[in-house]
Amino acid sequence: MADWEQLRDLAREVVPPEFATLERTAHRRQRLAGAVVAAVAALALVGGGIGILSTGDRDGTVEPAKDPTGTHTGLTAPVRALPDAAPGESAVDVAAGRYRVPIDGHLSFDIDLPDRTTAHDGGLFLATQDFIVKTELAGRRYGVPRDPCHDPAIRAVGPAVDDLVRALVDLPVYEVSRPAHVRLGGADAIYLEARVPDTYDDSRCEGGAVQLPGNPGTAVSGPAPYLGRWWVLDVDGRRVVVQQNCWGCPAGRFDEAPQTPQSITFTPTD
Repeated sequence: MADWEQLRDLAREVVPPEFATLERTAHRRQRLAGAVVAAVAALALVGGGIGILSTGDRDGTVEPAKDPTGTHTGLTAPVRALPDAAPGESAVDVAAGRYRVPIDGHLSFDIDLPDRTTAHDGGLFLATQDFIVKTELAGRRYGVPRDPCHDPAIRAVGPAVDDLVRALVDLPVYEVSRPAHVRLGGADAIYLEARVPDTYDDSRCEGGAVQLPGNPGTAVSGPAPYLGRWWVLDVDGRRVVVQQNCWGCPAGRFDEAPQTPQSITFTPTD
């Protein structure tokens, strides 16, 4: 495992979109697609065909419902550059196709996006219907909230993939599955499923929202209920996290998600 303390900071600081902005995007995508959602639904990470969380028989440990390495049938179009947003805008709608999204000056990923996808902040957030995929470098500043409800400040976790996985499993508020070793985009990964049930009282939380893991400048939060899929990867000695989030989704909603994360492949940036 690489010495993550030697990883440099993200090449750029990105201010994450306000929850309301992503919520409007998700609702717009839902209307265009004819989807029916709950009143509080909206935010999410685009994801791939993995079942919802299930519960172990004896100790109540949350388990992934399906193997997260299911076959993905991707698009055959050539890779395109992600289009720039209009001046003064932070988001742009994109047509169906395969796109290259830069993570920093040294690493990019290619991803299949369905029609009516909206890319926020240069592709950091990719919103489609109920789902938003977030892919970012998880260097020495990446971490978990001190308390997702009461203290959302991000506490750095490092230096290895396993260090971050342990912190995610022990994260308060979230019910997190046992880690599973998988491959994603040609890289070794640890896969987790997480949820905040609809019975959780988020009204007592700061801002009425539950904080997600992330980089200090890009971490987002949202209301309960929450369903998430998290991949923590070692990409040629660099720690990367892919999140697939859905706020307000019913338990089976992930079964209808596009298999976008399964289409990811990582590539050095020219």
